[in-house]
Amino acid sequence: MLSFWRNRSTTPPPASKATGELLDPRVMQEIGQLELLSRTVVDGLLAGKHRSTTKGGCCVFAQHRQYSAGDEIRQIDWQVYARTDRYFVRQFEEETNLQTLIAVDATGSMNYRGATISKLDYARRTAACLARLLLHQRDAVGLAVLQEPRAVFVPPRQHAAHLRAVLSVLETTQAKDGGAVGAQIRTCIPRLRRRGLFILLTDGLSDLADLGAALRIVRARGHDVILLQILAPEELDFPFRHWSAFQSLEVQGERLRIDPASIRAEYLDRLAEHLDQLVELTVGLGGDYARMTTDQDLGEVLGWFLRQRLARGG
Repeated sequence: MLSFWRNRSTTPPPASKATGELLDPRVMQEIGQLELLSRTVVDGLLAGKHRSTTKGGCCVFAQHRQYSAGDEIRQIDWQVYARTDRYFVRQFEEETNLQTLIAVDATGSMNYRGATISKLDYARRTAACLARLLLHQRDAVGLAVLQEPRAVFVPPRQHAAHLRAVLSVLETTQAKDGGAVGAQIRTCIPRLRRRGLFILLTDGLSDLADLGAALRIVRARGHDVILLQILAPEELDFPFRHWSAFQSLEVQGERLRIDPASIRAEYLDRLAEHLDQLVELTVGLGGDYARMTTDQDLGEVLGWFLRQRLARGG
């Protein structure tokens, strides 16, 4: 599709800075009091807010902290007391009911930026904020960066310090030429040991048959699916009016010089058909779909999506 191409007459804004900008305090303030829950039965322990296939629970030791009034005496570590003559209580990390994998499309088309930040930068910020939210819920979060020659995979972990590992990978993520998103998804799914939540951040401008086959495997393994489609406003409106050179973001060196006005109607019709098929594909699998554009306030659009999902029982 033509959205794989960059209009050379547009001057892109500077690339965003790294980790310091991935977690926007305003966005976290907007979504911090909301929850992202699974709508399906997940594998895990009955310790959190998600429906589980098992009963019972266990705890993993996390750290010691000094005893304070009101703490349960049974939590005092008497071995530490014997060594230090001071009271310390043991803190435990409950195993989560939900394991989430956030998959970020880092193929060439995600590099497009018009008057706003690139789609990839928007996706990286979205992934960082969702990871922070899920870890705050005491849920396990992993990351997959979908690109050639192979996906970058960060296994799901639950502890708060794991956020640094996720942010570190997002910070260095850059879009690369080409690549089949569906094939990259299929390489990651077997590494998820428990059923949980699969969140895909993509522009969706790829082969829908291939993507659909991959997402059907995700659902067949019992994962709840969320697809957040990220597009640039220029891709939806195609506002170009003058003869322009469009450079491919998927194939190096490929460029077309065209009159945008002559193809605008056909482009918009084909794009609308493609987007409708993507929505039908996602919803038909029982998943959740939301469209985001890079000119939207991230806090507002994420807050809206999370409220809508909670209202539907997820």
